[in-house]
Amino acid sequence: MKMLDQRAVDMARANAKRMADETTPLIRNCWYVAAFSADLPAGKLLARRMLGNNLVLYRTPDGVAALRDRCAHRSFPLSDGHVEGDSVVCGYHGFRYAPDGACVYVPSQAQRCPGNIGVRSYPVIERSPHIWVWMGDPRKADPGLLPAAPWMSDSPDWAAGHGYMHVKANYVHLHENLLDLSHLTFLHAKTFGTPDYALAPFEIETGDAMFVVRRTVSPTRLPPIYAEPTGMAGVDAARIVTSTFVSPALSYTELTLRNLAVPQEQRRDFHLKTAQIITPESADTLHYHYTVVRDFALQDQAVTDFILGSIRDAFVEDVYALERIAQVRAEDDDSDFYESSVAADRAGVAMRRHLKALAEKERAPADSGELRQA
Repeated sequence: MKMLDQRAVDMARANAKRMADETTPLIRNCWYVAAFSADLPAGKLLARRMLGNNLVLYRTPDGVAALRDRCAHRSFPLSDGHVEGDSVVCGYHGFRYAPDGACVYVPSQAQRCPGNIGVRSYPVIERSPHIWVWMGDPRKADPGLLPAAPWMSDSPDWAAGHGYMHVKANYVHLHENLLDLSHLTFLHAKTFGTPDYALAPFEIETGDAMFVVRRTVSPTRLPPIYAEPTGMAGVDAARIVTSTFVSPALSYTELTLRNLAVPQEQRRDFHLKTAQIITPESADTLHYHYTVVRDFALQDQAVTDFILGSIRDAFVEDVYALERIAQVRAEDDDSDFYESSVAADRAGVAMRRHLKALAEKERAPADSGELRQA
């Protein structure tokens, strides 16, 4: 058995403590996606657990409201009630709540509704196709902090597809997964990985809350997910990938595909972008919404379906890996174990340190607006 230098072990463990993981408090002052716009038709209630809190969302004449999913009277879930006008009515005793969370009607006291009953409301911005909710201090809910990415919204320049997965893992590890794509060669060997991907050169850029990895795989043969819709099956191509951490709620992957068999002056690059939209449900589970756009075959639904289906197959492999990692970390005794990092992890390590610093700096919002008792 290889004997490990104790000083190296102690240093590795000290470094690990500087990085966010499943024990790090969730970051609340951030815009997170609660759902796709299509998930919330008018007149319906949508229950969603986010950052350990149960929310109910519904449409009003003025937009979308998000309330704590717990009646202030006897804690019955408001999502088990119904929408009436711009309010939600509790299905237990009929208490009615306005979009700002104030209780505006109590049937048993119809003539004198107590003025000090209510539930917490959350700031909401709907930027189709996503509904964003601010889970932290409402005074800090700056719309300007919403990621500026026009391609994620409905745009004539891009054809889009959307998907969702529930994952039993911590959100930090998904962000790290997205920054180090060398795993494509191995974990995704059956979907969109290629043998040369892990060996390809990469560049890492880190800065103030910015973590970017650029990898160029060239020349290469594209996997079917990209080769078939671009007509590049069986030809030498370049696959240029940029992975960017944007916020605790969002990472981007931008892909350029280039046919090297075509003279440079005749080439037309193909572009795809994927928004990986990550919302912690709890420390151990997350909501994974994703939006995939492309700038070719814009009117071809079959291409959208093919790419989206192939992407989902690959993401299923990611989910498997993340859930197995979570299982091992929860069950295995780590008193004599520490994780090692290599050069390809530099962006991921820096990102995890950034999340840890944000969590330590942040203060939870006051509870005074969450529950007002009669």
